[in-house]
Amino acid sequence: MHFAYDTDQDDFRSSLRRFLADKAPLSAVRTAAESERGYDADLWKQMSTQLGLPGLHLPEEHGGSGTGLLEPAIVMEETGRALTASPYAACLLASLAVLRYGTSEAQAELLPGIAAGDTIATLAMTEPASAAGVAGLRTTALSRGDDVTLTGVKTLVEHGHTADVLLVSATGGDGGTRLYVVRGDAAGLTRTRLQALDLTRPVAEVRLDATPAVPLGEVADLAPLVDLWCTLLAAEMVGGTAACLDMAVAYAKDRHQFNRPIGSFQAVKHRCAEMLVALDGARAAAQYAAFAADQAFTSGQDGPELETVAPLAKAEASEAYTFAAGWTIQVLGGIGFTWEQDAHLYFRRAWADSALLGTPAAQRARLADRLGL
Repeated sequence: MHFAYDTDQDDFRSSLRRFLADKAPLSAVRTAAESERGYDADLWKQMSTQLGLPGLHLPEEHGGSGTGLLEPAIVMEETGRALTASPYAACLLASLAVLRYGTSEAQAELLPGIAAGDTIATLAMTEPASAAGVAGLRTTALSRGDDVTLTGVKTLVEHGHTADVLLVSATGGDGGTRLYVVRGDAAGLTRTRLQALDLTRPVAEVRLDATPAVPLGEVADLAPLVDLWCTLLAAEMVGGTAACLDMAVAYAKDRHQFNRPIGSFQAVKHRCAEMLVALDGARAAAQYAAFAADQAFTSGQDGPELETVAPLAKAEASEAYTFAAGWTIQVLGGIGFTWEQDAHLYFRRAWADSALLGTPAAQRARLADRLGL
């Protein structure tokens, strides 16, 4: 496997970072997060029409650019670094689900709107009893002829309160699990925005009471989709970890005590060095997972490599991010605990991402099960 980004991808990363710094500074992120939608619609329009981000990986016949998954992983890392308030991650995961499990008719119906940024789509998989949205699902599908209705509760659904399309996982009478397409205005659908730990990413509780739905495809194993989700989350967490390190180092250079920068004190510089070590390990694991995911995506064939590296990357990135976010606040001192300081936004995102789809311990347990340990 070729394990390095090429020049075009490095240039793409640089231009995206400049765009986000200019159009979506953290002051704007705070404003967008407090809005009803939870994101800046104008920024999303620019990300969609000017940069074409939602359709990077999608086939050209559906309005995309056909790049593969490396470019979306870069977007996840850079938006994670900037805490960008946008539905990009939700739409990316939903589109990957449509590509993998959807019929040709479903792909033709849903993907062009997602690629253009006109359709906000999201996955509704996680439940209180099913952290990864695969095993132990309680949402059920009832079929009566050609009509299907869903009943159940989903939680932590990203942008679930405003999404135009929800892809809901449920079990049918045959015991098989599949994804179902639920429109945002469907009867029996109740969506409530939650007071979440992460202020910059809106999540919702979704209740379905005999809600009309359409099967996205046939009964399928959703575990590979969770592996892709873990891979993309790892990339996002690497970006956040890097931002925390930059914030801590910059403050340690500028803040002086006893006529010396505090970065010269062992207690501070050793913690910054440990943050860098954690970042390097997480970045290596996340980048390896992204290349494994891209290889599987472009070849159309699943392999054991992604099954192994995805939970590991999620675990490593989670531990690095929570460590860096916590110590960044400590390096900043008293100002780090204030509402006006941006460090707490990263701290919240770090712990929210770490819990999503399972803690580091749960991810390593998944890995051990797959290896037969």
